[in-house]
Amino acid sequence: MRSLWTVAKITLKEGFRDKVYLSFLFFAVVLLLFSIFLGMLVVGDPAKVIADFGLATISLFSLLMVIFVGGGSLMKEIQKKTVLVVLSKPITRGEFILGKILGIWIEVVLNIFAMSLFLFLLVASRGSTMWGIFVQAGLLSLEMGVMAAICILFYTFPTYFLSMLFTLSFYIVGHLAPTIEKASRTINQPWLRDLTRWVSYLIPNLEYFNLKNQVVYGLHVPSSFYLKALAYFLLLFFIFASLAVFSFEKREV
Repeated sequence: MRSLWTVAKITLKEGFRDKVYLSFLFFAVVLLLFSIFLGMLVVGDPAKVIADFGLATISLFSLLMVIFVGGGSLMKEIQKKTVLVVLSKPITRGEFILGKILGIWIEVVLNIFAMSLFLFLLVASRGSTMWGIFVQAGLLSLEMGVMAAICILFYTFPTYFLSMLFTLSFYIVGHLAPTIEKASRTINQPWLRDLTRWVSYLIPNLEYFNLKNQVVYGLHVPSSFYLKALAYFLLLFFIFASLAVFSFEKREV
């Protein structure tokens, strides 16, 4: 367990020093500030426009940080063979991979809440107190925990481009899962309708962690939903973290 936390802390420190990370953070802040200008142009409540655009910005840049900063750090260690130095010490491959996932996740979560606080202050400057921003930040943190495990799983593959492409594709399909399920109801062929519906059930539904509309428009969300979201996160995280460990243990480095 100590080795796992050591890898996580090293990953966290390396991530904060990464120039790509600093670039993403800079552009995220710029886009959040741009949301103020956007709120002046769009007809409607400026605070809601800022919150809507801001939450979408935070979600996008959180994903980019997971893929390029987090996943990229593992790929660099594999390509430069520095991973061999780490694994020569009393640490298992499983602890190394789990430490990587944990380090990436902590880094992204810290950024999510920092950017969410900044967004909250921007919305507050327009005369609206939107505490739901932090609720969505919590759910987004769970989603990025799953994406960190998925990203590391794909980055245990030998090809950098395909690893990045698979991670992005998984994210997009995961958010389309409810749409696929709804589309299956319009299919006339019974066997194809049932097949499409079962496929939509097998795809991890990342929309489960998206309450952006409810936050922006102040819609009620049952308290039981959050417990279900937490349980769903634990299930997905366990599955993909286990697959990442299994894949790395089978790979030659």
